[in-house]
Amino acid sequence: MVRAYIFIEAAKARDLRVAEEIATLPGVKQADVVTGRFDVIAMVEVDELGTLWDTVDKIQALPAVVKTTTNVVVQR
Repeated sequence: MVRAYIFIEAAKARDLRVAEEIATLPGVKQADVVTGRFDVIAMVEVDELGTLWDTVDKIQALPAVVKTTTNVVVQR
Protein backbone atom coordinates (compact mmCIF):
# COMPACT_ATOMS: atom_id res chain seq x y z
CA MET A 1 0.00 0.00 0.00
CA VAL A 2 1.28 3.45 -0.95
CA ARG A 3 -0.05 6.51 0.88
CA ALA A 4 0.64 10.09 -0.16
CA TYR A 5 -0.52 13.59 0.60
CA ILE A 6 -0.96 15.82 -2.42
CA PHE A 7 -0.91 19.57 -1.83
CA ILE A 8 -2.82 21.45 -4.52
CA GLU A 9 -2.85 25.08 -5.54
CA ALA A 10 -6.10 25.95 -7.33
CA ALA A 11 -7.15 28.85 -9.51
CA LYS A 12 -8.75 31.72 -7.61
CA ALA A 13 -12.13 30.85 -6.06
CA ARG A 14 -12.06 27.31 -7.47
CA ASP A 15 -10.79 25.45 -4.39
CA LEU A 16 -14.10 23.84 -3.40
CA ARG A 17 -14.80 22.64 -6.93
CA VAL A 18 -11.28 21.22 -7.23
CA ALA A 19 -11.66 19.35 -3.92
CA GLU A 20 -15.00 17.91 -5.03
CA GLU A 21 -13.56 16.70 -8.35
CA ILE A 22 -10.47 15.20 -6.71
CA ALA A 23 -12.60 13.38 -4.13
CA THR A 24 -14.22 11.34 -6.93
CA LEU A 25 -10.92 9.92 -8.21
CA PRO A 26 -10.04 6.29 -7.42
CA GLY A 27 -7.70 5.98 -4.45
CA VAL A 28 -8.49 9.41 -3.04
CA LYS A 29 -9.57 8.86 0.56
CA GLN A 30 -9.99 12.53 1.44
CA ALA A 31 -9.78 15.93 -0.25
CA ASP A 32 -10.05 18.98 1.98
CA VAL A 33 -10.05 22.72 1.34
CA VAL A 34 -7.47 24.25 3.69
CA THR A 35 -5.96 27.60 4.63
CA GLY A 36 -2.33 28.47 4.05
CA ARG A 37 -0.01 28.13 1.09
CA PHE A 38 -2.10 25.47 -0.64
CA ASP A 39 -5.84 25.38 -1.29
CA VAL A 40 -6.58 21.66 -1.16
CA ILE A 41 -4.87 18.68 0.46
CA ALA A 42 -5.73 15.19 -0.75
CA MET A 43 -4.83 11.90 0.92
CA VAL A 44 -4.38 9.06 -1.54
CA GLU A 45 -3.96 5.35 -0.85
CA VAL A 46 -3.25 3.00 -3.74
CA ASP A 47 -1.68 -0.42 -4.23
CA GLU A 48 1.41 0.66 -6.17
CA LEU A 49 3.55 3.69 -6.88
CA GLY A 50 2.63 3.70 -10.58
CA THR A 51 -1.04 4.05 -9.67
CA LEU A 52 -0.19 7.00 -7.44
CA TRP A 53 1.48 8.78 -10.35
CA ASP A 54 -1.57 8.06 -12.53
CA THR A 55 -3.72 9.75 -9.89
CA VAL A 56 -1.36 12.73 -9.72
CA ASP A 57 -1.56 13.04 -13.52
CA LYS A 58 -5.38 13.11 -13.31
CA ILE A 59 -5.28 15.82 -10.65
CA GLN A 60 -2.81 17.91 -12.66
CA ALA A 61 -5.06 17.60 -15.72
CA LEU A 62 -7.95 19.35 -13.98
CA PRO A 63 -8.35 22.82 -15.54
CA ALA A 64 -8.42 24.73 -12.22
CA VAL A 65 -5.31 23.04 -10.80
CA VAL A 66 -2.32 25.38 -10.95
CA LYS A 67 0.33 23.32 -9.13
CA THR A 68 0.73 20.14 -7.09
CA THR A 69 3.30 18.90 -4.60
CA THR A 70 3.24 15.21 -3.72
CA ASN A 71 4.57 13.84 -0.43
CA VAL A 72 4.80 10.05 -0.22
CA VAL A 73 4.53 8.57 3.27
CA VAL A 74 7.69 6.61 4.08
CA GLN A 75 6.74 5.44 7.58
CA ARG A 76 3.51 5.21 9.56
